[in-house]
Amino acid sequence: MTISIHKYSSYTDGELLSLIQQRNETAFECLYNRYFSILCHKAFKRIPDQQLIKEIVQDVFMNLWLKADNLNPAECVAAYLYATLRNKILHELRSRYTRLAYAEKISILYKSWLQSNAADPLEVKQLEEKLDLAISSLPNQCRDAFILSRYEDLSYKEIALYMNLSLNTVKKHISKALKILRSKLNEYELVTILILLSLAFIR
Repeated sequence: MTISIHKYSSYTDGELLSLIQQRNETAFECLYNRYFSILCHKAFKRIPDQQLIKEIVQDVFMNLWLKADNLNPAECVAAYLYATLRNKILHELRSRYTRLAYAEKISILYKSWLQSNAADPLEVKQLEEKLDLAISSLPNQCRDAFILSRYEDLSYKEIALYMNLSLNTVKKHISKALKILRSKLNEYELVTILILLSLAFIR
């Protein structure tokens, strides 16, 4: 007989974790409801973005579900949730800092490039058309990996998950794509286009 979520509300965190280790979804839902708002409130103090916070907290609980067998019900479940939340927030803040630092470098590079090259809109359009033609000639997976990397701004890990490939295979595809593009475009054309693509990511 299935116990209702109302009955589980009287269980301790440790008792709920023991049931979660048995893949009891109702117990998981009860623990989720018990801590979701609390974790969101804590996260909001560091990242004032409600949608992002919800995603981070959901990841915290997904982490709990996946790693439940490695946890000890006798230990503090709340402490585990708080620690996981803290790590995910730190990861997000580091990622933001890295993106901002990268954006600043690209902005400086772009200004320097403009001063030395002063490309006009027509030239840029012609370069983009030439790049599109070169990309269309790439092998299918090679082309897809390059587009996801340069146009969708996905990391190699994200591309690997999206394309269901290993990380090394993705790296090889993108390396091959750049090698082919270098054979079809001169260095000035390729660098110009990659700078413009990078600039588009930070606007």
